[in-house]
Parts: sequence; C-alpha cells; structure tokens
Amino acid sequence: MRGAAKNQEHIQFRDSFGFQTDPFPTLLASDVAPFAFWYEDDPLGGCVRFPTELECERMMGLPEGWTQYGADGEPIRPIHRYRALGNAVALPCADYIMAGIAEVLNHVEK
Repeated sequence: MRGAAKNQEHIQFRDSFGFQTDPFPTLLASDVAPFAFWYEDDPLGGCVRFPTELECERMMGLPEGWTQYGADGEPIRPIHRYRALGNAVALPCADYIMAGIAEVLNHVEK
C-alpha cells in the first residue's frame, strides 16, 4: 500500500485495501500515511491524498485543534502534530475500554 501510494499507482493502492471487513491501516507516528477515498458508485473517480492534521484529530476522536498549540501556547509544527497523533490511543477506544473496566469494578463492589 505504501509503495503504491509513494509511486502514485492509484489502482494498486486502491486494490491494497482488501475487503470492507478487513482492518484498515492506522495512523503512524513515523510518517504520514496516505488516505484513499472513493465513491461507492464510482471506484475510478476517487483520490489518494494525505490527511490533514485536523482530519487526523477527528479520526482519533479528539477536539479540533487539540494538537495545534503546545503547553507554552506556541504553535506546534505539523510533523510533530502528526507524530503525536500517530503515537496516541484513539479516544473512543480508550473510552470503551475504561467503561468496561468501570462496569466490572462496579459489579464486583456490589
């Protein structure tokens, strides 16, 4: 998939995703992963591009602009934002896991 995207081989890139039930690649901390979009009724009319920082924040379940500024209020460079997002745990996944732990703990206490 990465080789096809790097070489702009759109058909090979599109075909590398497999079936709809197959897992989808994750955001990577080391490099920005290419993202593909195709309309269901027009498989040849799609595009291959890189997600923006804002799109990555949305995919991770974070508020818009969450990684835009550091603790000192200074803007964070895009590459560092991508790296932080690639090293993060998706918020909806963490919420789901923590809710399950809380449910078990609450059940045990009763």
